[in-house]
Amino acid sequence: MEKYIGIYFKKIFQVIEKNMNKKLEKYDLTNTQAFILIYLYKNIVNQREIEKKFNLTNPTVNGILNRLESKEFIIRSISAKDARNKEIHLTERSVSLINEMRKEAKQLEKEMIAGISKEELNIFNDVLKKIFNNLQGGIK
Repeated sequence: MEKYIGIYFKKIFQVIEKNMNKKLEKYDLTNTQAFILIYLYKNIVNQREIEKKFNLTNPTVNGILNRLESKEFIIRSISAKDARNKEIHLTERSVSLINEMRKEAKQLEKEMIAGISKEELNIFNDVLKKIFNNLQGGIK
């Protein structure tokens, strides 16, 4: 058994990311790109809002959006509210994929919690929230 809890978080994250990237290969998407598309499914936003939501830098988000646009998953258009901003919209191609991607994410979630009781899961969620809140104060 590992001595430090952070090691488990890192290992779990790596396994989840690897599994999701493998499932998303058939759509020519990465895990991060898929999360952004799912976020865009529910929100019409600009690039800066994506940067804040996913805690990513401007160049990183710009690169992700450029790739999504070149693959015809998104369209950027001038905002009706503020001509200085571009809103990001999903294309029909990405909307049709979102339900499939959500099903695969739900399946992965089922695999993660297999054999864990509802009570254990509730306790685990509470502990994760506490860990996150403890660490959130140290993140700038």
